[in-house]
Order: sequence, then structure tokens, then C-alpha cells
Amino acid sequence: MHSAAKHQIFDNYIEAYIRTLTRSLRQRELRLTIVDGFCGGGRYTFDGAEVDGSPLRMLASVERIETEIAGQRLHGFDVKADFVFVDANDRHIEFLREVLRDRGHYSRIGHDIHIVPAKFEDAAGTIIDRIRGKGTAHRSLFFLDQYGWSSVTFATIRRIMGSLKHPEVVLTFMVDHLVNLLNERMIDTAGLAAIDLEREDVRDMLQMRQMRGWKRLIQNTLYEHIQRNTGADYYTPFFIHPDSGSNRDYWLLHLSKHHQAREEMGKIHWMMENTFEHFGRAGFNALGFSPGQDVRTEMFEFAFNDNAWTRSEKAVIDQLARMVHERHLAGLPPLTKQRLFAAHCNESPVIADIVDVCLVKLREAKDIVIRAPGGALRRSVTHFGWDDEITLSRTPGLFTILGQRAA
Repeated sequence: MHSAAKHQIFDNYIEAYIRTLTRSLRQRELRLTIVDGFCGGGRYTFDGAEVDGSPLRMLASVERIETEIAGQRLHGFDVKADFVFVDANDRHIEFLREVLRDRGHYSRIGHDIHIVPAKFEDAAGTIIDRIRGKGTAHRSLFFLDQYGWSSVTFATIRRIMGSLKHPEVVLTFMVDHLVNLLNERMIDTAGLAAIDLEREDVRDMLQMRQMRGWKRLIQNTLYEHIQRNTGADYYTPFFIHPDSGSNRDYWLLHLSKHHQAREEMGKIHWMMENTFEHFGRAGFNALGFSPGQDVRTEMFEFAFNDNAWTRSEKAVIDQLARMVHERHLAGLPPLTKQRLFAAHCNESPVIADIVDVCLVKLREAKDIVIRAPGGALRRSVTHFGWDDEITLSRTPGLFTILGQRAA
């Protein structure tokens, strides 16, 4: 089930990515590179039947969205995508070639389909150079569905983020596997070196095992470590919990350099209700350690369903009111969605639609005023721009008054 869920996420994100970058009706083409760093053989068995793996599904996703967009435009539309399929297993590579031949894609190999029989780590430099050689935009999606947590080094992810202008990485990270294996014998091993964990880091986490709720504390510590060491500005840290009876949850981490990329992946989390689970609370400032609770206590309550949406709105409306009030008292520049998400989105399940609903409620309560960058009041709109300025109303409303009383 979890493989099918991941592949559906990949499909949905490719389509959302292309739609986002092709909103202009005058645009005639989009150039990008899609990298599948652990592609496998292109087919796998699920419930006793063979189903398409990630390479075939990626090809189909691009073809499907290209056809949709071209049908809506007078002069058509082309997605000029290069596909790079990487795998170190020779049998996987051989089988993938056969699968592509059977599906009518064989003539594309060496043109827009590139098959790389190597470890992703060994091939990454050449792939990055290929993307850089195509132009200056560097539009690229890296799907790195590793088994485990150390096949992709953080140094390589930093290289992707530092060398390319518009890269995005979707990384599988078996966090429960790492946490459960963590012991003194792992100190100085290649696996921990791959993700930049030093002996002091390991010893600190081992000491956490003596505390109540240790698992959550270690997971949050690892997440903070990932934020510091991968070179990305925006993240979505969400769990997939396998239905197979395994208790080894894993992260599907989306790493990017732009808030809009994070926003589109966040929408997919909400769209695929009950596929993901957030390992924190609703609202902003969602992560954190509660000594009296184990990791699963709060995490499994947040399953991206209607109840979670309602709880998110309730949390965010209070947090937004306090943020605007505090910025006003501190003499800081007005709050914008851009500033809000840059500061808080990496630890939160919140997306822009939730924030917009809360801003409307605060505006209706006369607690805030919202203006476009040019100064025009946003009196009736219900969706706000990333640079719209949110300031405290001169006439305090309900939420400001409540905030002052609470203070």
C-alpha cells in the first residue's frame, strides 16, 4: 500500500508542478528534468498483480498533463522533459529496458529518456551538470525513493540545492528504522556520516532514550538536523504509516527553495486524506516535545481530514492575531504570507487556503487591515497575495482585545 501511495504522490506532484509553471496562456513549452534516483525495473507486484512502477507512471503523468494543457490552448503546448532513470542493480536496468520496449518507449532511450546503471550518489554530479547545460532555469525534480536513510548523502542534496536554480527533492527517509537501530556501535559508521551525524549527536540522542516520549524527541532532533544540513529553504516533514502491519513509519520529505513549491506539496497532503500523518500539532509552531506523551499520541490525531482542517483553522486564527499584534508592538514591518510561511511553514501542516480563511475572519472582526503592495485595501477578497500586508486595525477587534486580556 505504501508504495502505491508514494507513486500516487509522485504522479500528483508532477501534474501540480507543471500546472503551476504553465499558468500563462501565452506559454508554449516547459523544459524540465525529472530524475528517478532509485527507479527499479519499472514494474512491481502488488496484491498478487503486476503494476506500473515509478518510471512508467512518471512518463504517463507528463503525457497526461501535457495533453490536458495542449487541449486548452490555441497553439498547443509541449512539455520538453528529460527523464533520468538511475539504478545500481543491473537486473533492474535490464528489466526496465524491456518494459520500456513493450510500452513503445524504446526509441526514446538516449534522447529524452536516459537510463543510468549506477548508484545515484555516483551519478549525481553528471546529472547536475546535464541539467546546468540545458539552460539557466534548471527546472528539475529529483525523486529519491531510497530504502533506508543513508543511500543519499546530505552532501549530495546540498550540492543539488547549491548548484541548481530551481531544484526540488522528494526524499524517502526511514526515520523509524534509524531511531530503532540507534546505538553506541553505530557511532562513526558510514551510514551516520552520510547524513552528517557526529558522535556527539548520536550520544545526545542515546541519552534521550532515558526520557519519556524519547522517540518523538529524537525524531524532532533529526528533523532539525535535516533542516540545518540539506541546504533547502522549505520542507514538508510528513509521515507515511504502512498498512502492512509494520511499525516502521517513514518520512516523505519534500525539499525546495521556493514557498510556492512547498505550498503545492502541502495541498497534496490535504488532498490525499489519511495517506499522510503529521507528527505534531495543528497550526504553526506544530513541532515540539511534550515529556508526558509518546510520539504517536498527537501525531496520529492529525490525519489531514476535515477535523484536522477545523482544528488548524482554530489554532491559526489565534496565532495570526498574536503575531500581528506582537509585530505592531515591536515596530516590525507588516506581516505578509511570504514572511509568515518563510518563518513557520517548515514545522506546520498549514497551507495558504487555511491562512486565507483565518485572515478573512480577522478582517471581519475588524482586528486587522489587509492591503495590496501598492496600498489598496483588500476589503472583500477571500484569497490574498503572498506580498499583501497585514497590519493591526486602529480599532481593536475581538481577537486583539482577547489577546491583550490574555497578556
